[in-house]
Amino acid sequence: MWQIWKGRNAWCFTQEMLEPTDIVSKALFEYEEYKDLLTSCLAARHSSSNDFLSKLTNFQDDVLLFTDAGLRCNDRHASIGVAALNSLGKLLHAHGSSIQYVGKSMTAEAIAIRKALECAITLGWKSVKILSDAKNIVDMLQRQVATSWEIGVLCEDIWKLSSMLQRVN
Repeated sequence: MWQIWKGRNAWCFTQEMLEPTDIVSKALFEYEEYKDLLTSCLAARHSSSNDFLSKLTNFQDDVLLFTDAGLRCNDRHASIGVAALNSLGKLLHAHGSSIQYVGKSMTAEAIAIRKALECAITLGWKSVKILSDAKNIVDMLQRQVATSWEIGVLCEDIWKLSSMLQRVN
């Protein structure tokens, strides 16, 4: 997600347009570094128990859907991104698009989550785990807080799409 954010900032502040494939490649490189570091830490940390590692790979059949969005408030132009990885970290799908006439960042974040679910259904995935940095949206979708009237219809769409999959976390 950090690389998507950096790509968005490069565009907003210096008008430097980064290729989506470059952003995803950088993110995957960082993921591989993280995985290598985690593996070496785990090897040093435990001798016979694999409980921690099994918890990390608990969802081996899940597709991990990373979502993010950004908003330029001055012209109400949003960008969304979705990256889908399998449990081994292999990139399965990437999507990025711009959307006009978006008034709030939470709307853009909800649109990104909806797009991720649409991609999952289109590509035939049955079990997904959505990872978003928009805690307020996640809380609304999990019905931990009241749904904002501003994204009520988007939440309804997301709930409907979620019901079409076997498992959504």
